[in-house]
Amino acid sequence: MSAHQREEGYGVYGFHFYDALFNEMANILLLGRDKKIPGTVYDWYGMQREDVGTYVFQYTLSGTGQIQIEGTSYALKPGEAFIVEIPSDHRYYLPKESDGWEFIFITLVGSKAAECWRFAKAQSGSVLKISPDSKLIQLLFRIYQDTAEQKITDVYHASSQAYEFMMELYRFVRNLEKSPIDLSIPIAKTLSYIQANYAEPIALNDIATASGYSRYYFLKQFQKELHMTPIQYLTKIRVQKAADLLLATTHSVNEIALQVGYSNANYFNKVFRKAVGMSAGKFRRNKIPSKIDRLIID
Repeated sequence: MSAHQREEGYGVYGFHFYDALFNEMANILLLGRDKKIPGTVYDWYGMQREDVGTYVFQYTLSGTGQIQIEGTSYALKPGEAFIVEIPSDHRYYLPKESDGWEFIFITLVGSKAAECWRFAKAQSGSVLKISPDSKLIQLLFRIYQDTAEQKITDVYHASSQAYEFMMELYRFVRNLEKSPIDLSIPIAKTLSYIQANYAEPIALNDIATASGYSRYYFLKQFQKELHMTPIQYLTKIRVQKAADLLLATTHSVNEIALQVGYSNANYFNKVFRKAVGMSAGKFRRNKIPSKIDRLIID
């Protein structure tokens, strides 16, 4: 991992705790966000690894990867994840024809993780199509961000995060028939880009570029598939993240504004008030849980 990639928000984190009980039940072993460019050697055989008894969930953000499972090959496009157990008959890799592969992953250990992965595979197979807007992927990004910010510091917290991820995976595979609309690959890439970069000062042109479409066609297609504009979606994500921080932390409103991509706290308060119906300070005092499903922003 280069210094430039770390600055761009990529990184792989390893967890090692001495309390065997939590490792035997469920815990995080590895967590990361990575990007492999053409020409990179990236090739993992499920029967030739040292980390036996581990369970991998890997989600494609952009580009294309490949996985072979028991003789069947699958292309892994944006919005698609795989779940595998190590050891097992699989191989995932960056194919020669790929223009690169960006992904986020979590690797768990423990008997409860084994039960979860085997249930998920029985319910839905090893390759899952998941919207970047889903609770499962948003949770994975949150766990990754908390890890990057050194907020997960002991075996108890790490294990609780592993359990939370497993419960959300159970929830997802039990409700596959209620999954969101089938997004096109460029729009799925865009949602992943927003999820990964909402805290940065991104603009409409940045979002359109991430899709690979022209700005005009992108706006038309995004509106068609999401029934809102890209900026409305970005604002929705930022307000949701801000609401979580207001309820779960003691950070000031100014600090939270910066953490969700607003350099101006007054403007953040104006946006928050319009979306939620009250100021950020009042929302925190009232402790009102909120899930913003749709925003109408001028």
